[in-house]
Amino acid sequence: MRKKDFEEYVYIARAYMNTSKPDYKSAIAVLNRALVNNPQDAQVLLALGDAYYGESNQNEAYKAYRDAFSADNTLLRAKMQLGVLLKGAKSYDEASKAYNEVIAINPNYGPVYRELAETYYKIARNKPSKAAENYKIAIDYYQKYMDLTDYSIHSRMRRADFMILVKDYRTLEEEANKMIQLDKVNPRIYRYLGYAAYENGNTDKAIQSLETFTSNTSNKIIAKDFQVLGLAKIKKGTSADGLSIDPVAFDAGLTAIKKSIEMEPLAAEDLNEVGKKFFSQKLFKEAAAIFELGTTNQESKNYLDDNLYFGLSLYYANSKKDVKPDAVALQKADAAFDKVLVASPGYYEAFLFKARTNSLIDNDANTIKYYEAYVAAVTAKGADEVAKPAVVKKIAESYNTIGATYANTDKVKAVEYFNKTLAIDPTNAYALSSIKQLK
Repeated sequence: MRKKDFEEYVYIARAYMNTSKPDYKSAIAVLNRALVNNPQDAQVLLALGDAYYGESNQNEAYKAYRDAFSADNTLLRAKMQLGVLLKGAKSYDEASKAYNEVIAINPNYGPVYRELAETYYKIARNKPSKAAENYKIAIDYYQKYMDLTDYSIHSRMRRADFMILVKDYRTLEEEANKMIQLDKVNPRIYRYLGYAAYENGNTDKAIQSLETFTSNTSNKIIAKDFQVLGLAKIKKGTSADGLSIDPVAFDAGLTAIKKSIEMEPLAAEDLNEVGKKFFSQKLFKEAAAIFELGTTNQESKNYLDDNLYFGLSLYYANSKKDVKPDAVALQKADAAFDKVLVASPGYYEAFLFKARTNSLIDNDANTIKYYEAYVAAVTAKGADEVAKPAVVKKIAESYNTIGATYANTDKVKAVEYFNKTLAIDPTNAYALSSIKQLK
């Protein structure tokens, strides 16, 4: 190389960066050698910006990209990357401003529209009240990007991935069907078909597509593939009114969902809403099976919520008049409420449900203990809390159940608790009747 040559260094640096395991430190070291005699070369500075960006050194990356654009104001990718850095720092308005400055220079520069699309996706995630509006903007920008670049199978697949992010499953299904005509052998298309078909209500197509994809272990299968497959199987087995699920279909779906969590434990976070839907439909046994998947991972954002609903689901599943209480399941419920109290000591309703749960399995000592704990916790909140009608009703339940528990062993104690009920609810029929019978 001659003294002022630098292109070789840039190629070496990009080779370090473009491997499956990038070595950004070595790339930076090589590019710093190129800078010695070429401190203002735009290509060297652009590559240096990419290396610092890959190493997550935002400040140095910003400086390198800025200097690259100053050295050559036709190098639009350098200016666009300033917006990418702002997007990474969650400065979405500033990032959009930077992208629009690129568009002002050249409105036909395609890559900037993909960045705008991804930025508006981030905005939608951070502003749920305007998510639909911003997802629409993101989709339009992505279409603009495709129109200005190409419709190769690679570009179509990247857009398909984006359609999943913005939950545009109608467009995804249309795109997947087009892709399968262009490339009948690329297995990833079956993933897109499966996801879209599931979301669009075509469970048979979803199951067929995802089973085709996941059955070939040479495919790059991700946790979501098994999760959607499992949900599709459960959906297929759900009655039209949504009030019952075929047990065989549910078990088959749950098996696939468990595979997804084996691959990625945090995949259970996506199941919280599924469990709540079952819970709202009074499918408590099925809800419990779903919530249980998220109760063991303390790193999950839904850890507290999943444990609470797991306990509640098991309690309600076993409190029906025509169901014989399952002691093992109720012990799991009791343990789940314990986890809730550890994670959130101020959630005193957990004491109430622990008491109810222990009452179902005739554990008198724990029933009394946790009803007492509930009353103590709510009383500590002050007179205003105790005076609330809903709380009065629950305190009365606590005293009445404790009184009933003592009725066969200590009538004096039983009457004492029924009188506590009457002190806060003088017309309470159960307490009045019980005292009358005990006397």
